[in-house]
Amino acid sequence: MKQTTILKILFLRTALAAVALLLMVTTASPVSAQRVRTDDNEHSHWDEGADSVQTVDVPIGLKVWRIEPRFAQITPCEPDTFPHGFQNDAFTEGRQGTYNTTGNLGSPRTSRLFFDNMPAYREQFLFARPYDFFLKGVEGLQFTNTKSPITNLTYHSCGNKQNGEDRITALFATNAGKRLGMGFKLDYLYGRGYYEDQNTAHFNGILYGSYRDERYVLHTMYDCNHLKNTENGGIEDDNYINTPEAYPTKYGTADMPILLGKAWNKLNVNTFYLSHHYNLGFVRHRDDKGNIVARSLQENLQLKKQLSQGDSLQLQGIDPQTLDTITPTTPEFVPVSRILHTLRVDHHNRLFLSNKRQNATTSTYFNDFYLPGDSAHDYTKYLHVANTVAFELCEGFNPWMKAGLRLFARHDFDRYQFTLPHFAPGTEQYNENRVSVGGQLLKTMGRIFRFNVLGELTTTGKEWGEFNVEGNGSLNIPLRRDSLSLHVRGFVRNDAGSFYYRHYHARNAWWDNEGLNKEFRGHVEANIGWRQTRVNFHFETIQNLLYFQEQTTPVANAAANAYLHGVTVKQHAKNVSLIGVTLNQNFRWGIFNWENALTYQVSSNKDVLPVPAFNAYTNLYLKFRFAKVLLTELGADLRYFTKYYGTTYSPIIGQYCVQDEATRVKVGNYPIVNVYANFHLKHTRFYVMASHVNYKSGAGNPFLVPHYPINRLVFRLGLSWNFFN
Repeated sequence: MKQTTILKILFLRTALAAVALLLMVTTASPVSAQRVRTDDNEHSHWDEGADSVQTVDVPIGLKVWRIEPRFAQITPCEPDTFPHGFQNDAFTEGRQGTYNTTGNLGSPRTSRLFFDNMPAYREQFLFARPYDFFLKGVEGLQFTNTKSPITNLTYHSCGNKQNGEDRITALFATNAGKRLGMGFKLDYLYGRGYYEDQNTAHFNGILYGSYRDERYVLHTMYDCNHLKNTENGGIEDDNYINTPEAYPTKYGTADMPILLGKAWNKLNVNTFYLSHHYNLGFVRHRDDKGNIVARSLQENLQLKKQLSQGDSLQLQGIDPQTLDTITPTTPEFVPVSRILHTLRVDHHNRLFLSNKRQNATTSTYFNDFYLPGDSAHDYTKYLHVANTVAFELCEGFNPWMKAGLRLFARHDFDRYQFTLPHFAPGTEQYNENRVSVGGQLLKTMGRIFRFNVLGELTTTGKEWGEFNVEGNGSLNIPLRRDSLSLHVRGFVRNDAGSFYYRHYHARNAWWDNEGLNKEFRGHVEANIGWRQTRVNFHFETIQNLLYFQEQTTPVANAAANAYLHGVTVKQHAKNVSLIGVTLNQNFRWGIFNWENALTYQVSSNKDVLPVPAFNAYTNLYLKFRFAKVLLTELGADLRYFTKYYGTTYSPIIGQYCVQDEATRVKVGNYPIVNVYANFHLKHTRFYVMASHVNYKSGAGNPFLVPHYPINRLVFRLGLSWNFFN
């Protein structure tokens, strides 16, 4: 690593540490001991009992919610501070380990469960998809409303200065009055990597705000991300891991020869989002029993005053006897219609760099060369501007309006650019415009039954071939002091797919696919839950599936396992069907707890859409309170999936690809066991963990992605601290 890069990293880490220290100094003093006021509708894990040491009252209360990006539909949720499972937040593989990764913290990932890997409708910038562990987007942000300023600092760490992993997150939220909430979030991730040329460095900064009044509601945010992933192409030979005794040299993780060096993928992912709407309606009044009344308390008092002055109320059609009993009333605003506007601007770019290695050339890895030179400088830029306007008739403003009706129109502008290096000067630019119109029928009120159905049609100005029909519904039936819940979701889509399936220009990958057919997807899923049991069913059918395909060519006069690597786009014209069933079953006997998630999957064509037949996560732990204040979880969890030809990772495009049939290898049939101790004390969460404790040299097949080994036994720790000021 260059000295300047090291200095930049040290400077950034020092700056983040200074910010964290400043926040701790400014917020720690008033919260060392505090008497807390709570409301019934506040989340319980933010609340704390009275302390006899200090009598300063600090109001603590936090409400959080997420929004649906298109129409900013509000969904209340719990804060990201729930103590259970906190020790698994550090894993790029996900809390239940269902993602395959190249091994390092923040590295590109893909889910083994097909229903978690579905692309978003009209998703264009594919290069951000493998980094969804770090990139949360609009739908992943929690907007806040708080009674007092709140700060959260979270830190995960493992390893040492040569190979360790660190992630620090800082969140600050405050309010200016009851309606205006705002805050910012900083997230820095740095994984040095246990194998050569594997380090990652990601930075995220989010500034957000919201205003929620009876008539006007606004949500806005700016999300800025810079990601850097060093590429090593995997190790040269899997037998360095599987049969190390076959080699005279005993390799350490940092010593194993790799396929690619001096190569980097760099991403900048930036989003500005603004959604606001204005409600038109009327004010009605309710008495202390919740009944709707004709007049407010103030109106009744005014009429009684007129009666005492001798004014005739009969002329106004009012019976004076109705004024004898006056009860307090509460005003309530009832929205009748709503006008909405949403603006979204995405400005992303990706850069792939590959330089000549010392004592070697990059030609020993790449199969295809479309531009001259021994270095790659592949740069693409994407600009997306979307405006949505909608008019809605709100549900519930009268007894006959049982559901809401929304009509909308949307315009999308996309600009794609390829900037070629100095030996092929110039910038290629493609512009695309789309207009969508549609409607939505929704019912969001009611404890038992809710639903949402949306349909839209899209045109590029030349054709109306793209459409999307989606919907979801929920049913909750009280049953034996609990509730039997049924959630159903589905969609039918005809989508042209990402622009980058059609066009991509770089030194080692180049295609122009104008003849691709639209991808047709149909999906339905159902979730049935009762008490500690939940069953999920998923079915999907795909025609004209678009995917990336790895291409390998044996190296002439080289070892049998030496290959050159390339990648291209494929489309499978026939239908591919997938079925998945997941059973989530939890057990509890006193302090003993056992959680299970078991998934069975079937793909009708594993050559183009491979999935493991069985995937399992199980977590066995003791849960108790030590000295009545320290919530403690001591346990171990296990992740496992059966063998299958999992997708491989291509550094050339930063995407997961179907393996070349001539060189494909299987991954799986290897358990991963972690042992942990997780604690929660007042506003502090912390844990210690030993991950991959079952590692043994030369035993099993410890790979999630072909040629990218899993990290060996690692000791980890984490801390999350909330401050209220």
